[in-house]
This record gives sequence, C-alpha cells and structure tokens, in this order.
Amino acid sequence: MPKSSTQKPAAHALAEKILGSLADAGITADSTQRELIRILSESVWPTAPNKRRGVYIYGPPGRGKTVITNSLVARLPEAHTKRFHFHEFFHHLNSPKNRVPGQTLGAIFVQGLERELSEIDVLIFDEFHCTEPGDAMFMGKLVKYCEQHDIQLVTTSNYEPEKLLDDDTFHHLVKPIISSIRSDFEVFELDHEFDYRLLSTSLQATPEGYRRGSLNLLPQSAPMICGDDWIQIGYDQIGPVDLRDDSIWISFDQICRTRRNTADYLELASRYSCWHVTQIPSSETMPMDEERRLANLIDVFYDKDIEVHLYAEDDLSKLGHMLHATEKARLASRLAQLNRHDDLERTSVSR
Repeated sequence: MPKSSTQKPAAHALAEKILGSLADAGITADSTQRELIRILSESVWPTAPNKRRGVYIYGPPGRGKTVITNSLVARLPEAHTKRFHFHEFFHHLNSPKNRVPGQTLGAIFVQGLERELSEIDVLIFDEFHCTEPGDAMFMGKLVKYCEQHDIQLVTTSNYEPEKLLDDDTFHHLVKPIISSIRSDFEVFELDHEFDYRLLSTSLQATPEGYRRGSLNLLPQSAPMICGDDWIQIGYDQIGPVDLRDDSIWISFDQICRTRRNTADYLELASRYSCWHVTQIPSSETMPMDEERRLANLIDVFYDKDIEVHLYAEDDLSKLGHMLHATEKARLASRLAQLNRHDDLERTSVSR
C-alpha cells in the first residue's frame, strides 16, 4: 500500500467491512468494539496531519482483539502489511540462518528489522509484552524503527502499558517505551465480561485447528508412548516419540521437563500439525519452570492454530497458579476451548 496511493479504501468503508467480518463470526460489535474499529480504520488511512504513530490495544483474553485485527489485516494490501506474533517475530529475527559470524545481538536485530519491515506501511504485532530485560531493548528498537520509517504500528496486548516488564528490578528499562506509547499512540482498552473465543468455538459446527484439540483427564495414567522415533532440535535429540505422518505423540517429560524454550516450541510446531502431549502431572504440584514451559507451549499451539490433545492427571484448573494473573487468565481462556473428556480408559500408543 504505497503511502501516496489513491486506491486506499475510505476509513468508513474499511470499518464496515471489519464489522461485517465480526457479524460472520456471530459477533455483533458493541459500542466499545465499534470505537476501536473506527480508530483502526482511520489510523491505517492517514487523513489527519497529527495522526498518531500507532494503536496500542489491551485487555483480557477473548474480548475481540484478534478477530478485529485479523479482519483489518485481511483487508489491507498484502505487499505493504505484515503481521507477527511476539514469540514468532523474535525467533525469526534471531534465527541462526540470519546471523553473520561475529555480529552482536543488537546488530542482528536491526538488520532483521530492515529485512522484514522494508516497504511496509502497517505492522500488526500480537501479544506485545515484556517479560525479560532483553525484551525491553528489542521493543525499544522496534518502536523507534517504525517511527523513523513512518510505519503505523498496531499492537495487541493483555497488559496495559504500565504493566510491561512488571518487575521492580528491571521496570526502569521499559519506561521509555511506556512513555512513547502513551504520548505517541492511541491507547485503547478493550474489555468485556464475555470471552468471545468461547462463543466462536460454540458456533463452529466442525472445529478446526486448535479447537479440534482436547483435554483428556486420566487420573490413573496417561497413554504410554510406544514409538521409537527421535526428533532433532538444535543440538539435542528428543525421544523416543511416536510420529505418524504430521502427528506426534510426546510426553510431558520430554517437552516440558527439559531445557526447552519458546524458540524450540515454534520450530517444533512448524513440523507437525497435530500434537498429543501425554503424562501431564497434576497442575497443583507442577513446579513453576515446568508450568511456564507448558503455558508457553499452549500459547504457541493456539497462536499457530495447531491441533493439540493433552492427557493430564487433572483438569489443569490450577495451571498458572504461580504465573502473573494476566498470563493465568489467557491460559485459562485457551484451555477452555479444548474439548473435555473425563475418565478415559488407560490406553497405549503403538504403531
């Protein structure tokens, strides 16, 4: 979408198309959602000389942030619009295949921005948040790059700006970003009592992707893996697992009790379209590091829309008890969309 283009749809026409997409998903936009849609439509079609540099949308999970931005992206010229998820974006930029020997991490990131964001007008950035000091540095560079190159940055987040990197020790690192967001962005809170993700699930006659998945409660034992395959991730191998075409059966121990990180999960998620994670222990006694890995894994499955079947000792209702309240709410929303099966008989997985 060239900045000089005269073919951009009028802001009100774009807003009407987004509203139509919501209606197709069974959602009648309320006044708050309509206001957000108006702001977004006007932001990507600059008509005012004092236009904001971006839109920062935040609120609890399932309130319509994703479906609204999905519709926005679908109606903007593909060649001049890009969308990234937080984890996917930084994983892609820091991938070894994009590195030059001896480069600093900062240089890798700057070159990655130039490579990924050249010639675009609008960047949609999902799950904008900081959990580590390094995130603050990267986000600062991202915001500055978009400002310098006149890219309209639209972000979604579960956190209000002041809650980014909510750690007293490191919070000062993110204060410049918060200040920039508050002064230069339209900050919009989208909050409702209802989780629209649950509504969209109930409307699907034949669920697809993530919503085809299940949470299977196996108080006695989860299925035993009888495969003899091994998978490579980085310099490590994980196994034995059971591979069947695009499906993988893997145990909780193998995927969450090892030193796996989100980058590993993104890489593995790209290989298999259906996952079975077995022998998940009680969520009441799960250590924080394992709990966070499982939460990150579920985030990846959800964001990549991958079918996943979990086999757990309990209903995972206590999962997230050591996480931030916002993370816990997001996790609960995503788990609630899985089909529930109780008291299954003990089974084994074999070829």
